[in-house]
Amino acid sequence: MSSDLLVTLEYQKPKLFLRIILWILGVLFLSFIALFVYLNILSNRFIKTFTQAAGVDKEEFLTTSTNFLNQLQQNYEQVQDLPQKYNFLILGTDKLSGREGNPELTDTILLVQLDFQNGQIKTLSLPRDLYHEDYQTRINALYFYGQEKYPEEPDKFPREVLEQMTGLKIDQSLVLSIEDLGELIDLVDGIEIDVPVAFSDPSFPVPGVDVSQVSDPKILYKEISFAAGQQEMDAQKALEYVRSRYSEGDEGTDEARAMRQQLVLEALFKKILSLRSPEKLGQLYRFYLDRFAKYLSLEEINPLASSYLAYLEKNSTGALNFKKHQLSIYPADQEGVIYNPPLWQTKQQWLYKIKDQDKFYENIQAIFN
Repeated sequence: MSSDLLVTLEYQKPKLFLRIILWILGVLFLSFIALFVYLNILSNRFIKTFTQAAGVDKEEFLTTSTNFLNQLQQNYEQVQDLPQKYNFLILGTDKLSGREGNPELTDTILLVQLDFQNGQIKTLSLPRDLYHEDYQTRINALYFYGQEKYPEEPDKFPREVLEQMTGLKIDQSLVLSIEDLGELIDLVDGIEIDVPVAFSDPSFPVPGVDVSQVSDPKILYKEISFAAGQQEMDAQKALEYVRSRYSEGDEGTDEARAMRQQLVLEALFKKILSLRSPEKLGQLYRFYLDRFAKYLSLEEINPLASSYLAYLEKNSTGALNFKKHQLSIYPADQEGVIYNPPLWQTKQQWLYKIKDQDKFYENIQAIFN
């Protein structure tokens, strides 16, 4: 280990701890995704504000950060034995889209790879309507069935099934509700997105309306519109952007919607990256403790952080480039790996099926390996 890194570990343990934890938090949303927060000053006042916002004891936090960095140093010495690629499955649940009384389905199914070999964060959206022949269901229902199969860890079931389906080893799965995403966007005071294509959705469902009591479409739905170009979005606007389904043209497809989800996550990462306020950073740390520590503990983060430190020594900027991917669809793409069968073959269910399992595997491996 270099002398510069030893100095960092010895004299800036709390500072480095915050940078790593907040970076990991960013990864989780970009799927996550890679966060590197530069803190200019780590004073007693900064730590006090941070720990108050996070709702943690100051001395306990300093002890936690010191222990984390001590373990990190030990792991770093064996960093050559650690994997350089980590695969995450991010499941986004959206109760709002189904209104009250419907099962909790995963509206977003995102594979994310942190590739420290090539300095990339790769994301691949899997269509929620992709059909699994063995289980006779769309993959967006796997989390719902996991609640019965593994009540204490329902995300384990979709992770198992998608590993088998894609041939990709998934190191960790994380669950993010649409409410969680909105809360996070509000927490960072909105995000900025470069909208590539303008569109309008005349039938966007109004949240909170009881469909068992209301039938008037003027109350059930509203029209939303987005202009092309760079624009600021608060949580409400950003969630409408990712949830819109009924616009005319290509933006009404699930493929366009999946790409918009990735754009929002990338914008969220960039906003978190720019934060300097100890209060905001403390709130993010609290968010991690409340929502993600149960999926990815500090002990599990440690080897990942060691791989990241090794990457930093070779790449001083710490930048990881985003590579967004989607599955190719036949027949629009003659080499497409999934296709939409005619309704008479699927009992009037609109879904995707894998066209050729071997080519599907090859496509996944080409993206991630």
